[in-house]
Parts: sequence; C-alpha cells; structure tokens
Amino acid sequence: MRTCMSTLYLYILLLFTASCSNPASKTKPEEVLAREKLHSYSYNLKKFAASQGASTKLGVLIDMSIPSWKKRFFVVNLQNDSVLISGLVCHGQGDDYRREEVVFSNVVGSNCTSEGRYRIGEHYMGDFGLAYKLYGLDTTNSNAYKRLVVFHAHSCVSEFEGAAICRSDGCPTINPYVLQQTAKLLDASPKPVLLWIYK
Repeated sequence: MRTCMSTLYLYILLLFTASCSNPASKTKPEEVLAREKLHSYSYNLKKFAASQGASTKLGVLIDMSIPSWKKRFFVVNLQNDSVLISGLVCHGQGDDYRREEVVFSNVVGSNCTSEGRYRIGEHYMGDFGLAYKLYGLDTTNSNAYKRLVVFHAHSCVSEFEGAAICRSDGCPTINPYVLQQTAKLLDASPKPVLLWIYK
C-alpha cells in the first residue's frame, strides 16, 4: 500500500512539474508583448523606408491599441530598435468625442485617425504653432493631405502618463515639449522620416 501511495505521489509530482515547465503554459507579460510588437513595426518600417528612399535611421511609430492616457507615440532609432522619445498622442474624435476606442477612416470630414504609413513633410507655422505636413503612403490614408491631417502639438495633450487628453480632427497631436524634442531630430535628418499609425 505504501508503495502504491508513493508511486501515485511521484506521478502527481511529475505531472505538476511538467505543466509548470511547459513554455506554452506561460503567458508573456504585457510589457514584453508591447516591446516585441514595437520591434516588429520598427523592423518593417525600416525595410519600407529603404524602398521609399526615406530615412532608415529614424522613424515614428504610433500604436493606437494603447490607451490614450499611456505613451503610444515613439520616435525610434531604426538602426538599433531603441526608443529615443516617447509620449502621449491623441486620436481623431470621429462621431463621438468621448469614445476611447480608436476608429480609423480615410474619408474626408470623418474626423477620424487614418491608419497607415506617412511621409513627414516640411514644417510650417500653423494654427497650433509648429506643424509638419503629412503625406499618406497607403490606401488607408491616401486622403491625409486633402483632409488637412498634419503632425502638430497642443497643450491639451499632457507630458505625463495617466492624464486624460483631448481628441483631434484626425491629426496625430502630441505634447508641445515632446514635439520640440522630436522636431530637432526630424529637422536634422538628411532624408524624409516616415511615420506609421497602427493598432
């Protein structure tokens, strides 16, 4: 009887050990998944930039799957996948200013964010100060220039995580200080810099 009980105990122990050591039973932390996703988009943006004659050293990634009160704007060194600048960025209000979920649209007058890859154009002084023209490079954002979707800043976007931020009419809008730091890198780049909005 003692031998049977010992065998049963050993069998249960082996089952428990096997289930704990099985990689499939472990879920990756949210931060690890976020880093892997950023790495993937950074890698693909670099490849696409090379085909467009754009900068393969600097890129801008905006992950709209991240809540608006968390950092989801990233200026990335495409050479080594490091994040140089990060910050909050608002999304288009669409037909409901209160909605947190990002709804994409390329339709003129939709007030929505358009997903896809953009070429960041020349800077100018607009209604909100320093701004950069955006040129959509995909069918999902081909109307960006016509919609007056530009890259600019506004004081309603906090510099810090956890704060509620405003919505835009489709423009990727960031904090003024973050834009000031980003502008230094954009203006110093000898080649056009690409920006990618995704979810």
